[in-house]
Amino acid sequence: MLKYTIRRLLLLIPTMFFVAVIVFFLAHAAPGSPFDAKSVGDKQLPTATIERLENLYGVNKPVPEQFMLYLGNVARFDFGNSFRSGRAVSEIIGEEFPVSAQLGVQALLLALALSLPLGMVSALRQNTAVDYGSLFFATVGTTIPSFVIAIFAIYFFGVTFHLLPFVGWSTPLHWVLPTVILSLGPMAFLTRITRASMLEAIRQDYVRTARAKGLREQVVIVAHVMKNALIPIATIVGPATAGLITGSIIIEGIFSVPGMGREFLRSILGRDYPLIMGVFLLYAFLISIANLSVDLVYGLLDPRIKVSK
Repeated sequence: MLKYTIRRLLLLIPTMFFVAVIVFFLAHAAPGSPFDAKSVGDKQLPTATIERLENLYGVNKPVPEQFMLYLGNVARFDFGNSFRSGRAVSEIIGEEFPVSAQLGVQALLLALALSLPLGMVSALRQNTAVDYGSLFFATVGTTIPSFVIAIFAIYFFGVTFHLLPFVGWSTPLHWVLPTVILSLGPMAFLTRITRASMLEAIRQDYVRTARAKGLREQVVIVAHVMKNALIPIATIVGPATAGLITGSIIIEGIFSVPGMGREFLRSILGRDYPLIMGVFLLYAFLISIANLSVDLVYGLLDPRIKVSK
């Protein structure tokens, strides 16, 4: 397993390189300049000023030359400065990523804490009121967009009844609505996956054999069914973790959460190439680590899976 892990970690280098190539050239393919009126959100700068800024940041050079210079800086862990604020990209990510990570971890833990038991109970009580209720929740949670639920939640819990604040991130009460709304989508999807995995595992021959041996139903469910049902769930949890931690653009924007999602949207609208690259590389790295973690968990959940191969 150690050799497999080292080999996968080494594969991160070409993966990150190809991500950098695609994102860099696509970002520069967008028409316009990072310093025109549409990007800076203000009056049009004089042509001479735009030329000086482009020369200062090197965006007037050929794109391949810019890319090679960028790779050289990244090799020294220098991700450049934001065009919009002038601050170092690493500093911006260092300040705002922990907020997105906190929001994502809270949403993930809440989704797992509710979806796994609900999916298991739904499978064990198939075609009952509990099962139909969980299916209804899973369907609603996966079909209604999160921003629609967020608007209704703000109206009822914030505006009408004044139960929870809905702007900012300063107190634990401010965390409630963004965390719950962000967790609903993964929670509904994980509920469906858990239910389906449990139903499939219950019908396997080894479960019938365990019951025929006279094992208690609780032992059969915990020792045989649940362990094998967790393998498909782990496939979803890995990428979902990376997606939640890196931040939700919509949720952070609606609730004014000072995280990476809101900053990422601003960087795209403003053609802030260094910040776009920094955020994309961070996303790619986290997703790669999440996929590696999923593959390693496979070997722990099912001894038949040999990661060394």
